[in-house]
Amino acid sequence: MKSQSFLNNILNNFLEHVFVLDVNHKIIFCSDSPEALLGFSKQEIIEKGFKNLFLGSRFSFEDVLKKAEKYGEFIGTENFEHKSRSFINVAYRLNFQQDEETGENIFVFYLRDNTQNNIIRRDIIKKSLTIENLSRSRKIRDGKLEEAIFELLESSSRAMNVTRVNAWVFDNGKNEIRCIGNFDSRENKLVPQSALPRIAMPGYFSLFETEKIIITNDAFKEAKTAELLDFYLKPLNIHALMDIPVRIEGEMIGVICFEHIDSPREWTLQEQKYALVAAQMLSLIMETSNKQQAKAELEVSLAEQKILLQEVHHRVKNNLSIVASLINLQKDKAKDDFHKDLFLECRNRIDSISTVHELIYKAKSYSRFNFKDYLSQILDHISSSYGSKKNIKITQELTDVDIDISYSIPLALIVNELITNSFKHAFSNDRAGIIKVSLHKNKSNIFLTISDNGSGFDKSIIPQNSIGMDILSGLIDQIDGTYDFTSNENGTQYKISFSKK
Repeated sequence: MKSQSFLNNILNNFLEHVFVLDVNHKIIFCSDSPEALLGFSKQEIIEKGFKNLFLGSRFSFEDVLKKAEKYGEFIGTENFEHKSRSFINVAYRLNFQQDEETGENIFVFYLRDNTQNNIIRRDIIKKSLTIENLSRSRKIRDGKLEEAIFELLESSSRAMNVTRVNAWVFDNGKNEIRCIGNFDSRENKLVPQSALPRIAMPGYFSLFETEKIIITNDAFKEAKTAELLDFYLKPLNIHALMDIPVRIEGEMIGVICFEHIDSPREWTLQEQKYALVAAQMLSLIMETSNKQQAKAELEVSLAEQKILLQEVHHRVKNNLSIVASLINLQKDKAKDDFHKDLFLECRNRIDSISTVHELIYKAKSYSRFNFKDYLSQILDHISSSYGSKKNIKITQELTDVDIDISYSIPLALIVNELITNSFKHAFSNDRAGIIKVSLHKNKSNIFLTISDNGSGFDKSIIPQNSIGMDILSGLIDQIDGTYDFTSNENGTQYKISFSKK
């Protein structure tokens, strides 16, 4: 009897409620005070029968017993009937074993209230879903600062069940902290909140620099929040708060604050974990917004720069056109063909440069442009300049070749010099002829070939001080290129090559 009494005393002091059933499902033992769990007294449970308390929403009572018989133990949760309400959720552990005294098989149920676990579980799910939804937020991803902050603070207020959630950022010297969003669940909107100066709360400011998280369960009584009591906590009736630093690239730029009103509050570990994630979300919002703002400013700057460059090239082109027109006027006043040709050559060189600037300000890129487009235009222009020599034809074999903008002017002048030389010297006595221009490239080099089928010339008798050859050599040096030319009775050919840049 003493051993049985001792055993009963142990079982009755378990945190779990114990019920022992025989193979016929009859209760042969029940720990004291089962009404603390189910509302029914021990006698009422015996009369009602344990099986009838088991509501079996997941498994039937018989299925649970079979599983315990098969595996020796079965663990689960189930709704049990409760005297004062429809049901109570219970976590249970069922052992199938043999009674040491009688040798009979018995079922031992260990029951405990699962309500609190369900509350915690639902709270975790609620917070997890909130974080998942925020991670998918278009507003946060697009860096829409005000909308994203409202979504974060409003969602966090619901997830944490707090009245106020607010976001703050420091000024450059960290002498003041400014509120960038203060959600109040009573008004369901962002409400104004004044900035807080360091001078009014120096001790609390220093906590931001030394602690990862600032928690007060009873803000009216704790020393760390004493500086805030009269001008912030009491007027707003804030009794508990939790501040989480917000960092970007390791530097603290502000805090997110959860504020509970009317009464003290214990902040659970799950709530602290959520708050840390919310701080990271706010950091992401701030960082994305900063990047979007920088991007927008850069786009505006680039647009302004593009317009400015267009205007510069356009004005240079127009000014060169004016100079060309003035030279043209002087050419018309020349009294002999020699001087007229000099003015014509000068004008063509200026027109070649002007055409480059025209193509540049019309192009999408200011670092490279398509040289094929330039050649087509300049060849037409030179051909029209020597309109009296209609019997000379220019043929083109051109491929699209993008060149560095720094090569554009030298190449323009090279083409002008060589085409002009062919027009002037290759065909005498109005002889018909062909000038051929080809442009192609390989993986590393660009090749420009200009040839004619004129009378040619003797390279050995070219004057050393020839202005044309001096100009050509100097221009090819500017593009780090090489050239070779041949000339005989069948014509003249210039081969120029330079590397891609």
